[in-house]
Amino acid sequence: MTTQPEKALENNLIVQLRQLGYKKVLIPYESALLANLKTQLEKHNKIKLSEREFIQILNAINKGNVFERAKILRDRVAYLVDTGQVLFQFIQIFVISKGPETT
Repeated sequence: MTTQPEKALENNLIVQLRQLGYKKVLIPYESALLANLKTQLEKHNKIKLSEREFIQILNAINKGNVFERAKILRDRVAYLVDTGQVLFQFIQIFVISKGPETT
């Protein structure tokens, strides 16, 4: 088994993510972080969140330590949309298969 420095591992991961179409996002302030989170939630759920709806989601995920928050992000979160309807969808997770592995 080969080992590599952590920096080399991070750089390789960045290269792979760029090859998959991901883009670098500059997040200098908390407001930019929250704006990016809202954008990503809207993109992956194919919805448009109002400020009130987004605040409900933030309140739902702002509990516990980093591990508990990560678990919440993988679950469905109920929130009340402005029309009065309750939605449960939060983040869609897609598994993409590239076909059978060859050895």
